[in-house]
Amino acid sequence: MKFEIFNTFVNISSEEEYIKNIFETLQNNKKKTFFYLNSYSFYLFNKNKMFRDALSNADYIIPDGYSIVWANKMLNQKKISKVVFTYSFTKKLAKLFEEHNMKVFFLGGTDLTLKKCIYNLSITNPNLNIVGFNNGFYTENDSFNSIIKRINESHTDILIIGMGMPKSEIWIDQNHSKLNCNCIFSVGGFFEFIAGNKIQAPKWMYNSGIEWVFRLIQEPKRLFFRYLVSNSFFIYKILKRKIELYFE
Repeated sequence: MKFEIFNTFVNISSEEEYIKNIFETLQNNKKKTFFYLNSYSFYLFNKNKMFRDALSNADYIIPDGYSIVWANKMLNQKKISKVVFTYSFTKKLAKLFEEHNMKVFFLGGTDLTLKKCIYNLSITNPNLNIVGFNNGFYTENDSFNSIIKRINESHTDILIIGMGMPKSEIWIDQNHSKLNCNCIFSVGGFFEFIAGNKIQAPKWMYNSGIEWVFRLIQEPKRLFFRYLVSNSFFIYKILKRKIELYFE
């Protein structure tokens, strides 16, 4: 079901639905993109045309953040669950990909981070079939030539991209037609978490609405301005829309 969040939307409402759509895509040999919506991507959607086009073209958008759960309840009076790729991957998806021998390709981060990520996964998920990886630093010519060639020649089923927002989403949108794989994920800081460069918030924070505080403590310089601007913008737009709906 599609839930409108001001001028954006999510169409995945739970982790179970997320995993179901992933495996339907793989089993039916389709090509689908999986993006995420939180207060920062909401902000970019309203400020960056290329990102807005990319998000609008996505097949599935998950509610990645308690802010989206709150906004949906506020605007649509519907309860949905927060879904985060990193949590879903470590708890369920990696094991399922192992069991079904799905091929996985990583794109993003530094070579060192990717190697640490792959090493850690070799311990937790030794049968995960990682068929290739490429760092997220390249020239425009590389993005349209050698990287896509490497991805396609790997015959991967799953492409996981973590080059940062909005770079990942725009890259996917621009190169979607050239990619020969099924599931294409934009995953934020996934590689950093799996590599152990960053620490995930404790489980009790996951649906508490204060997980962002844990991340801010880890990266105050990078995230302070982002949270200040994007969260303020998000709250203003959602409350304004709620007032408009009240008087319609």
